[in-house]
Amino acid sequence: MAKWKNFKSRFYDTIEKQILEINEKPYKVALGCALGIGINFFPTIGIGFIFAFVLAVLFRVNRASAAVTSLVTGPLIPLMYALNLVIGGFILTPVSGKENIIEFVISQYSIILKLGNIQEKLFGFLDFFGSTFLLGAAVNAALFGTAFYFFVGYILNKRFK
Repeated sequence: MAKWKNFKSRFYDTIEKQILEINEKPYKVALGCALGIGINFFPTIGIGFIFAFVLAVLFRVNRASAAVTSLVTGPLIPLMYALNLVIGGFILTPVSGKENIIEFVISQYSIILKLGNIQEKLFGFLDFFGSTFLLGAAVNAALFGTAFYFFVGYILNKRFK
């Protein structure tokens, strides 16, 4: 038990030191966080944090903040996916001819839950991650990423001034 407490205190001390001793500019950390949350709106099959890390390397922003933000917001992915369908539905419902957004979202979720053979399930999966979902994901990633960028930037600028 004492070993666990010692490990835990060293872990938290190390994390706190790394956060307080960030040598990067706040906008790079904030942009890394924005990439980390934005990537989770897209279906990445559980490796979104790796995609966030790679994007952070490509954009030359803080890699740790991108990966950690993706991991921390990972449990929110079901809500993010539902929001993708709602936002995509708001944009595409008038085009599809349906009047009610709730019926539209329910019909989208029922596509993936259909019983049947593997081929029907695969087509249901692809239909679920179709234009409605991906349009909503793009809009949400841009909106939430931008909002998170400004929020984290504001917090870091306040903290390090």
